Amino acid sequence: MAMLVAQTLTRFLDGLPGSGVSNGVQGINAFLDFVLVSWIGVVPSAAVLALLTVVFTVLAYRRQHSEQELTGKPVVRRRAAKATMPTMQAPSPERIAKAVGRPPPQAADRPLTGAEHQFLVKIREDLAGQLVHEQKLMDAQATEPVVVRLVPQIPLRDVDHPRSWLGGAPAMAEYIPWPVIDGRNANFLVQICCADLPADLWDGLGPRDGWLAFFIHPTDYAVHVLHLSEMGPWRQGPEDLSIDGWSISLPYAKSRLKPIDAWPRWPVDLVALRPGDPDPRREGYSEASHEVYKQGFDPSPEHRPFDRSTTLGMLDIAEARLVEYLAEDLITPLRQQLEQVLDWLAVAEAAPVPPRNLAELRERAATLPALIEARTKGRPMLEAALAQVRTVAERTNAASDQTQLSEDEIAAITAELGKCEIIYPRVQQLPLTAQNGEGSLWVWDFECLRLDRARHAYSRSPEALPPAMRSYFEAIWKDQAAHEMAGMGHVPFEYVHQFDLDKDVTLLELPTSNLMGWMFGDVDNLVLTIRKQDLAAGRFDAVEVQVSN
Repeated sequence: MAMLVAQTLTRFLDGLPGSGVSNGVQGINAFLDFVLVSWIGVVPSAAVLALLTVVFTVLAYRRQHSEQELTGKPVVRRRAAKATMPTMQAPSPERIAKAVGRPPPQAADRPLTGAEHQFLVKIREDLAGQLVHEQKLMDAQATEPVVVRLVPQIPLRDVDHPRSWLGGAPAMAEYIPWPVIDGRNANFLVQICCADLPADLWDGLGPRDGWLAFFIHPTDYAVHVLHLSEMGPWRQGPEDLSIDGWSISLPYAKSRLKPIDAWPRWPVDLVALRPGDPDPRREGYSEASHEVYKQGFDPSPEHRPFDRSTTLGMLDIAEARLVEYLAEDLITPLRQQLEQVLDWLAVAEAAPVPPRNLAELRERAATLPALIEARTKGRPMLEAALAQVRTVAERTNAASDQTQLSEDEIAAITAELGKCEIIYPRVQQLPLTAQNGEGSLWVWDFECLRLDRARHAYSRSPEALPPAMRSYFEAIWKDQAAHEMAGMGHVPFEYVHQFDLDKDVTLLELPTSNLMGWMFGDVDNLVLTIRKQDLAAGRFDAVEVQVSN
């Protein structure tokens, strides 16, 4: 991928106006062409290069003729459209030279200097070395004698007495100081029962008794690994601990509610895999939640609050979003867009040659009035819905904080909200509690709140969720767990720069996880590797920390 991106950029630079950097860029481009063909084959490479050629040709043609076209593209919702689009100007040779860190060109054709030649040689060596390293890692995957997958238990079995688990708190003796990294109390990640690891994992190196406990700096990629000889009591850690630096952000944060500042404690089974064994881990990302969003849903039993806290959270989010939406001027920007579109349409219809966007302009001219009418009609409906939400919230809050709501009471509250109808986001009139898949005023935010609260409640006691709701969540969590599965002893799932197949082993790899609520890098993996000689000596202070690329 790095090679393809580099080749794309050099081909683009070589096609820009001016020839001051043409010799150098053409030299790099020719080399990359050769490596691409050698690496992925003549036919795939030719197809890729042909595609890039067509794309940049079309872009150049469109830029040349941009001043001849009218601009009438749909405007982003709630933003005023601009009457014209600025025409892109080709960069001068001086700008190109400055961008690539070279002096301005003096001559169209000149020989490469010694420094430029060395630069190209270095690029060749680095890219070739990276490709060779990546190919070795790819070839070595699935050939390991034995690896371990950390399979989250769904349904949960070992809630109170897990042997290995993700998140939550460590179980270690009180006399062991809480790990501190660079002056900060570290967050707990994972605890692994070494007795459950296969004897030949890591070439037979490392402990097979006690527990390995993993901690991470609250904001930096630094880890601390402890080898514990005994289990010990649950340790909640210092009061200043926070997972905010690693937590996946949730959309309901604009309301008064905040995500739970902790990772749930999730028991895992250590499953040993040998070549040919079925792998519980699945490639790619889980689409379970996204499918729910796309399909939409109504306030059925699976989508209701499950206790008093989540019921109040639902009312809080609904009120916050309605207040936020009603505070905006939803009509004036649409009227301004309509006025501009009608002006563009008049010019387009009078043009000797109809522009390509004529049909698009006509469609916008027809749909904007309907949208203005719908939003005008919808405003009093939104105001009525806000009043009803506040009435229900006041009544629910009036009860004692110790009073739990039954499933029937929660169903009645949801049904009462469902009697309010609103128009959002376009012209469709729906119950306040419905999620239609086109957009969500507040329902999807609440669904994310439920997922967050439910995984914490479930990890403490699965019976905290009603049976129908439990089955709904378990189906989502199973899919997430399969795509976000941690591992030990394998060649890293994703590319890392520092990994010697002969000298290093993967101590632990933790992917970004919606199930756990942690995120590393740009939805990447936290990869902890260690030299075999250090593992044999029990030197866990020598663990290498990388984020997959």
